[in-house]
Amino acid sequence: MASKLFRTGTKQVFLPDHTIAFLRPRDNQPPNFASFKVPLTFNKLDIRDYLLHAYNVPVLGVRSQLTQRRPRRSKMHHRIYRPPPVKTMTVELQQPFAWPKAPEDLGAWNSPQLEKRHNEMEKQEKMQKQAQKTGNLPLRDEVGSTSSRVAIRKEAQRLLKEGKWENDRNLDPKFAKGKDNAADVEK
Repeated sequence: MASKLFRTGTKQVFLPDHTIAFLRPRDNQPPNFASFKVPLTFNKLDIRDYLLHAYNVPVLGVRSQLTQRRPRRSKMHHRIYRPPPVKTMTVELQQPFAWPKAPEDLGAWNSPQLEKRHNEMEKQEKMQKQAQKTGNLPLRDEVGSTSSRVAIRKEAQRLLKEGKWENDRNLDPKFAKGKDNAADVEK
């Protein structure tokens, strides 16, 4: 008997309307199980057909879980509401899947500019939370000078002494000369 054990869907989906996230396995999860975060409207047949048709991965079984989220207070009206639940599906694969190891060198992702931006954002969030608690914005003397303010202050003092501004950039010749010479350059 060479027939399939189950009937597969025939609907062709080229640009799906849903987002499926492949979740990293828990510590005690066997390698032949995979977890996905799926929309609330997804059912077991949808995930099975999706994996079979999109990735050619046969599935032996599917388990679905709905995880309720904690009640929250809305930022706008300060009312308590419960966000929609999160639906996860755990599928049993025919062949085990091993996640790749995490990279040891994170230098490509953690650039100095990114670190600086992250620190500035944390500082801003801390200041905003403090302002919300007390109801007062901190004074300039309490906050202190940022590095950009110090650089601007030094540049302003230098301009007042020397009276000359320069940004160390070479201009395009047609912009460096007068308007009469720029017309000659274009011809």
